[in-house]
Amino acid sequence: MVDHSPNPGEAPGGERSGRPPRVGDFFWLGTGCAICVVGGGAIGYGLDSAFGTTPWVTFGGLAFGVVSAVLLAVAQVRKFLP
Repeated sequence: MVDHSPNPGEAPGGERSGRPPRVGDFFWLGTGCAICVVGGGAIGYGLDSAFGTTPWVTFGGLAFGVVSAVLLAVAQVRKFLP
């Protein structure tokens, strides 16, 4: 009989693993949040430059980036909760 249960600390399908986070996990979290904020601001700035709506779309892009970063952080941290 073959045991198909996952190894301790592994989570199939992206479920919660309960393992402690590693340095690479923190690196990904910080990098992902920075990309969200900078990317949202850059897209907003580019649209502002194209349509002459300075600074409103930039603020909207930054807000979108911050919300995206928070959602990313929450999703990443939940992976390590028991």
